[in-house]
Amino acid sequence: MPASKQDWLQQGLITLERQGLPGLTIDNLAGELGLTKGSFYHHFKNGSDFEEQLVAFWANQYLSTATIPLPDNGQPLALLDTIMAEAFALATGPEIAIRAWAYQDLRVRVYIERVDAVRRQFLQQVFSRLAPDPAQADRMADMLFSMLIGSLTALPRLPVERVLALYAEFKCLYGLEAGE
Repeated sequence: MPASKQDWLQQGLITLERQGLPGLTIDNLAGELGLTKGSFYHHFKNGSDFEEQLVAFWANQYLSTATIPLPDNGQPLALLDTIMAEAFALATGPEIAIRAWAYQDLRVRVYIERVDAVRRQFLQQVFSRLAPDPAQADRMADMLFSMLIGSLTALPRLPVERVLALYAEFKCLYGLEAGE
């Protein structure tokens, strides 16, 4: 069965996580998928086209869920709790490699900035419903955003359990309870 474009992109994220940017060669990807380079060129013009589509594929995983509206029932923190629990269950390795790549490539940086803007906006919406003061809501959003990005990029990596414990401590410091 021939590989789909999505197969190539998913393998690209796996390779990026394991080997970094140097692993994203056509020969390497074709070898990992057990396919020919012709299969690659069926879906992509060249390596640069693949890289652009790979970063867009990664970003769209986040941006496609960004349209989820906050619940009107007054429980934005419950939604945030769910997102936090699921966020670190997913592989974050590709994001780490993509963030490193963004320091070298403006095309990639644009996608990172777009994803981060959506994340910040979501956090600001959540905390604007929970904090009495808009300035405090902005600070809360910035603090949590910074903690999350920092936990992704810190070396050595913080274990998932530790990040979730920090999130629980953050909520405790602000007197937030799940389901409020």
